[in-house]
Amino acid sequence: MLQIVFPSNENLSYISKVNATFQNSRYLIVLDITGQNITGVDMIENPNYYSKDKLLQTCLDKKFKVLIIPENDNLNIKEFKEKGINIYKAENKKKKVLNIFSDYVQDKLIKV
Repeated sequence: MLQIVFPSNENLSYISKVNATFQNSRYLIVLDITGQNITGVDMIENPNYYSKDKLLQTCLDKKFKVLIIPENDNLNIKEFKEKGINIYKAENKKKKVLNIFSDYVQDKLIKV
């Protein structure tokens, strides 16, 4: 099972709109993925709200392996990659988590 994490200010499961940054998002939408299917959804309050420095530790603690970042998020990508966390960029045009997940499955996202 793989977990994919999206930033959002909405608590609407996979129909939440993706937020512009992890730092300013109130929630982390976590999709549990088996193959190309969503097998679970978890919405947790972002323990890193307004602090990009704590996101890496949260990912390591919860064993998140994939982050979907909006185009303008300014995370230290090198640091995440060194810890085995894959990062994909998605266009931030207020797309919903489910739409971006569909892009991920179809290899339309850019791996950074």
